[in-house]
Amino acid sequence: MAPEDTKALFAEAESLGLFKPHGAFEVHCSHCHARLDSRGDCATCGLIGRPASELERRAQTDPEGTSKLLRVAIEKRKSFKPVGAKEKA
Repeated sequence: MAPEDTKALFAEAESLGLFKPHGAFEVHCSHCHARLDSRGDCATCGLIGRPASELERRAQTDPEGTSKLLRVAIEKRKSFKPVGAKEKA
């Protein structure tokens, strides 16, 4: 994947508010309140519990893996519907 594509994914993730580093004691997502995984990421709404700078460093050695992580998180956030939310007519 080209570095430009990765930069675009980082920009989109930032615009969606996906990067929210948590403290070591946090076990629930600050966005949807679901349980966080061992890395602090939320499987429900796509929140990434690590700083963007950490993923930018990872992108230098594993661009494909980082791009996949960002794409999946962005897709989860876009498809996330809070419980009890009403459809817009």
